[in-house]
Amino acid sequence: MDTDIGNHPEESSSQLCAMQIDLQHVNKNKHAKQMFDAEAIGLHALQEAYGDSVRIPLSFASGYLSQFDDNQGGWFLAEFVKMKKIRTKDSNLKDCQFAQVLAKMHQISAETHSRSLHSGQYGFHTNNFYIHTEQDNTWQNDWSHFFIEQRFKPIIQRMKIDPHLIDDHEKNMELILLCERLIPHIPSFLASSNQVQLRPCLLHGDLSSQNWALDKQDRIVIFDGSPFYGPFEVDIFTMPDVFISAYFDAIGGPVEGYEIRFELYNLLRLLRSIIDAGLDTWRPIVFQSLSKLLTHCGAWTLPLFRFPCGVKTPVDKIKLPSSTNSTIQKKNVVLLYGGGFCPIHLNHLAVMDFVAETLEKSPYEFEIIGGYFCPSSQNWIEKKLPENYLPNAYREALLMLSTEGTRWMVDRNYSLVNTHAKNIIKAIQSSYGTDFEITVVHICGIDAIQYNGDKVSTQYPLVIVDRLGYDGEILWKEYIQTATTKNRERLIWISPWKGETRSSTMIRNLFTNLNDNNHIETRQSLQNLLTPSCIDYILEYKLQKWFQSHKVL
Repeated sequence: MDTDIGNHPEESSSQLCAMQIDLQHVNKNKHAKQMFDAEAIGLHALQEAYGDSVRIPLSFASGYLSQFDDNQGGWFLAEFVKMKKIRTKDSNLKDCQFAQVLAKMHQISAETHSRSLHSGQYGFHTNNFYIHTEQDNTWQNDWSHFFIEQRFKPIIQRMKIDPHLIDDHEKNMELILLCERLIPHIPSFLASSNQVQLRPCLLHGDLSSQNWALDKQDRIVIFDGSPFYGPFEVDIFTMPDVFISAYFDAIGGPVEGYEIRFELYNLLRLLRSIIDAGLDTWRPIVFQSLSKLLTHCGAWTLPLFRFPCGVKTPVDKIKLPSSTNSTIQKKNVVLLYGGGFCPIHLNHLAVMDFVAETLEKSPYEFEIIGGYFCPSSQNWIEKKLPENYLPNAYREALLMLSTEGTRWMVDRNYSLVNTHAKNIIKAIQSSYGTDFEITVVHICGIDAIQYNGDKVSTQYPLVIVDRLGYDGEILWKEYIQTATTKNRERLIWISPWKGETRSSTMIRNLFTNLNDNNHIETRQSLQNLLTPSCIDYILEYKLQKWFQSHKVL
C-alpha cells in the first residue's frame, strides 16, 4: 500500500488509549477506501492463518477523506509498530530465520486450505489491490488460467485502454506485442511434475525485503499484503538469494523449473511497477526478461516472433553470405524501403521480395543479406495526411506485425533518408565487424522517383519499381532526361510490375465506407490488402477511426 509502516520514526509515535496508532495511511486515489478495506480483510486473513508465527499490525477503521465525495480518497487507521533496524551483518541470519518461518506458514495454510470449501483452488474470497490495480481473485481450479486471465492479461489490457496510459502507448506498444506472443507459452512455464509442492497456500501476495521487518521484541512483522491462495514460489521470488536458499532447505529443495517461473513472476512485477508506479527506468529490464522467456520457449528464435526488443535498428535477421568460395564475387547488399506506410500493406512486402529476387540474379548478382522498412517521421505524415494520419506507435506495430515470418526488419530512427543508410551500416558493422563490406540499395515506386532521385545520395544504388496506375515508362524517361550522369548510372529500373494493385490510400478509403461494428465485413474487405495479424490489430485497437477524419477524435 501507500505507507511503509516500517519507516515511521520512533519519535513520531503517539499514545492513544495505551495503543500506538498509525495515522499515516492516507491515499487520494478514488479507489482508496475500497483498497484499504481490502487490505484490512487481507491482514485479518493472514492473522488467522499464521497465528503467533509472525506479528501482523492490527487494523481498526477506514473511511473517505470527504463526506461529500467518495472519489476523493480515503484513510486507514492501523496499529503503529516500532521497528528494529537490522544490522547488515545480521541480515543474512534474519533472512534465513524468516524463510524458515514462512515455509512453515505456507505448509500449514496449504493443509488448512486442502480441507476447505475451495480445496485445491487458487484465488481469495474477495478482490484486493496491487498498488492501484484491482486484482480479480475469483476462485479457479487451474493456476495457469488464474495467472494468465486474472494477473497477466489485465496488465496488458490496461496498457491498451487505460486513458492515463494512452500517451505512453508508443513506449508500451512493443511490450504489448511481445507479451501477447508470450501468453500461449505461459502454461508450459507453469507446468510442473511436482504439483504437490506447488499446491495453493495463503500468500502475502506482495512480499519483498521492504514488506517485512522485526519489532523491538525481535518478532517478525509483515505488512502491506495483498493475499490470495497460490503457489509458494509467488511469495519468495523477489527475496534475496540467501532467503530463497533457506526456504528451499526448509521444504527439501526447489521444484524443478523454478528459475523460469521466477522470471515470469518477476516480469509481471516489473510490468505492474511500470504501469502503476511509473518506473520507466525498468523498461530495459522488462525487454531483457521478455527476451529470456521467449527464447526459453523457442519463440524468440522463430522468424514469426522476431521483434527488435527495444532496438531501433535491429540486425537479428541479417543473413551472412553462405560461402566466400564462389567464382562470382557478390556485393553484400541491404535493401532500404522508405515511405509513409500509413498503413503498410501486402504490396510493400511484395515489392521488397520482388526487388530482392531481381537483384540476386544476373546481371546484378547482389548478395541480399537483409532489408529494412524505414517509416517517415510523424511530422511528414501529419503534413501529408492531416485528416487521417496514423501515429508512430500504431504504424510501427503494423510494420512489425507485417514483417513477422519474413526476412525483413523495421528501422525506427525516423532519420533523413541518407542518415538511415549510415545508421544501418553502422549497426550491422558493430555486430559483424567494421571490415564487413556492405552497401545499401534504396527502393522507391515510380511515383516517388523525383523525390528519391534528388534526396538519396548518389553513392547508393536506387531501385525504381513500376506501379500499376502510373505510366511508368513516361515518368522514367522524363526523369532520365533531366538526371545527372552520376545519378543515371546508379538508377535501376525494374519493370513491369506484375503484382496486384494495392495501396495505403485504398485501405484508408475503404474504412470510410465500412461499418465500424461489422468486423466480418471489414475483415473480408481487408484480407487482400493486409496480413491477418494486421487486420486483427486494426480491429482490436479500432484504428479505422484514424482514417475517418482525425479531427473528430
